[in-house]
Amino acid sequence: MTYLGPARIENGRIVLPDGANLPASSATMEAIEVGGDILLSASSLDRARMERVRQAAADSIADHRDTLEGLAK
Repeated sequence: MTYLGPARIENGRIVLPDGANLPASSATMEAIEVGGDILLSASSLDRARMERVRQAAADSIADHRDTLEGLAK
């Protein structure tokens, strides 16, 4: 996983940071909501792959939050 930087919403659109290394042409992305967090996937996902991505992301987010909470103590 690579952190790309902060994204922002402008006029109802998600604007990603300049270093996001996206294809030059417009592309359709899959949006996945995991526990209030939004993930974007550049490729289309079948149900099984989407579930694997969702689970991996949920695990990663939980681990990251645990790490931050541990550092805050």
